Amino acid sequence: MRFLRTPAIRAAAASLLAGIVALGAVPAHAHRASSQTTLVMWWWGEQEAQGAKGWLDETIRLYEKAHPDIVIRPVLQTTNGLVPSFETAAKAHRGPDIQYLWGGINTLAEAWPGYIVPMSDYLPAGELKHYLNTSEDTYNGKVWSAPWYTQPSFPLLYNKDFFKRAGLDPNNPPQTWSQFLAACAKLKKLGVTPIAGGLQDGFYGGWLFSMLGNQNLNTAKEMMAASVGKADITSSKYSEWWQKLAEMRAKGYWNNDINSLQLYQAQDLFVQGKAAMTNIAGSDIRKFVKLVGVNKVGVMRMPVFGTGKLAHTFGSSSQTLAIPAFSQHKKEAAQFIMFTHTSERMVAFYRETGSIPADDRFPQNLITLPQQKLVWGWMIHQGGPYLENFIPVQLDSDGNFAGTQKIFAGDSVSSVISLQAKVLNKWQRTAPGELMAFQNWFKL
Repeated sequence: MRFLRTPAIRAAAASLLAGIVALGAVPAHAHRASSQTTLVMWWWGEQEAQGAKGWLDETIRLYEKAHPDIVIRPVLQTTNGLVPSFETAAKAHRGPDIQYLWGGINTLAEAWPGYIVPMSDYLPAGELKHYLNTSEDTYNGKVWSAPWYTQPSFPLLYNKDFFKRAGLDPNNPPQTWSQFLAACAKLKKLGVTPIAGGLQDGFYGGWLFSMLGNQNLNTAKEMMAASVGKADITSSKYSEWWQKLAEMRAKGYWNNDINSLQLYQAQDLFVQGKAAMTNIAGSDIRKFVKLVGVNKVGVMRMPVFGTGKLAHTFGSSSQTLAIPAFSQHKKEAAQFIMFTHTSERMVAFYRETGSIPADDRFPQNLITLPQQKLVWGWMIHQGGPYLENFIPVQLDSDGNFAGTQKIFAGDSVSSVISLQAKVLNKWQRTAPGELMAFQNWFKL
């Protein structure tokens, strides 16, 4: 998941910050002693791990009971406001003590300008070693945020009843690209939309890039090389996925209103029985399966067309919690983050949300939903990098987000490939400090 960097969103973020900071100046519990420490936590996740809010409220109650000198005030953020609000806060040197971040570049982009401190400076090595996917948040030998819950990215759900009616095997979904196109053709002939997607808010464009743009690559470093100008992003190795996407659009295998719907709105088409397939956040799989029916939903990986090693992997990431550099309570924040990784809290998180904590100490025997067991197996045994986390944010928002919107608006593949190259060139010219940091990261 990524946010959009637009003037309107940044202005809204500044306004929101002013309100939140003003709110934060009011004691959370007037009856509590002034000597108590208040931790403000800006977080996101209810949108993709439904039930996280209730779990967090309970976790805070339990922590405050065990630590009467601590008060924790959670503030749920919007998707577009999450990072812009934090960056506004960081520049003002006031705001939260714990900040939710997406992994990879989304975390490191906040580390490079000094907005957050290394998590590995505040959590014991023996604790941090259990957290999953810390490698994507590591720079200069430091881990910069603490994984909270896993994000298997992004399984394709399919309606088994539609598959049966179309003459497809509901227990053996397509694995190759040619099989996939043939399945889409049969579903379309049946009179159902083969795949539902929503691009109005852009995020699905980043998902598609990660699931399709990785297929001719062997490692994430190959994508990083293109980002810093060491490889040609317009070559077929990097751009074939645009051809595949345009081909599917031309054949009418997506909903016609894909550019008019937001990501979550499009997923509802699948729930409503108006589409045969849709991609979802892996952290949210239980919700969708139960809404449609455990016996009616199948799960598959994106079919393969490429020749790279990553085409046969299943990308995953972890959503994380970071400590802002301006926080006056870094040690206390780290202690609360550790509490979220206690056995009881991890089990409660899974039971409440259906999302799997990013910790190898989580008892995997609790994963009983067939679809989720399958996805977890892919992540553990065929796991690979989630490519969106290894590119400049601008390439994602101005290249992938905008590019997929243009493809579905009827623009040519060549124009979209050219757009990506222009976005990268502009980023390389206008963000020298970030480019240098990215180059150092690429060399690791």
